[in-house]
Amino acid sequence: MKKTLLFLIAIVLLTGCDKDDATYYPQMKNFAYLYQFEALPGNVKTTHQTLFTADGQQIFEVNVDFDRNGCPTHVKSVRKQGEVIDVTRDGDQLKGSENGQDVVVTLDKNCAMVKKVTPTMTVDIAYNKQGLVEQISSPASDAAFHLAYNSAGEMAVLSITQAGTEVSRATAVRAEDKKKISDVVTTVKRNDQIKTVSNVCKYKHDVPYYCDIISVDAAGNVIDKQYGNIEVTYY
Repeated sequence: MKKTLLFLIAIVLLTGCDKDDATYYPQMKNFAYLYQFEALPGNVKTTHQTLFTADGQQIFEVNVDFDRNGCPTHVKSVRKQGEVIDVTRDGDQLKGSENGQDVVVTLDKNCAMVKKVTPTMTVDIAYNKQGLVEQISSPASDAAFHLAYNSAGEMAVLSITQAGTEVSRATAVRAEDKKKISDVVTTVKRNDQIKTVSNVCKYKHDVPYYCDIISVDAAGNVIDKQYGNIEVTYY
């Protein structure tokens, strides 16, 4: 796990929709956290999601296909920096490439990801009693991601540790309107830095299709603006 990704992942993981009154595939939220896309309710067949800078430069794109049970059959994501993930399901595994390396992701009988293996790293994924991702770690790295949820099953805290010491902590506050499933304010603290990211979306039939993402520093100054588009098809 690259140190340069810690700050970004802390934001992305807490931005997915988690409202408990929406109906999701059993593993939808978990795959959304792990492959960094917006979780969507309903019998989703495909989703295509893109992220842009304020001036319209595309910086992230992801396509995910699901079978009728909600288990991904194909995932492809591309970052502006050239990082590419492209995996296809083969039985109880997702196989393909990740940033130029072969990758095999092992799934259990419920389609939950339990292990990811590349030539240079093995990543282990642990779940809580609710069946939600609780920890992401690797024997090859001293970094670990610890996820905590509130009583409604909404992700509330993401703590990142290195060698057992917390280096980043992100907390999420979600919209009071439960229909706004993707609206969330995330505050990330890392060392002496504080960054707050507001995710405000537009909806059709209670499903987000466009989101503004605005980041401010501790003084309230806007330091970054992005926007995202979300497309979805259903069975």
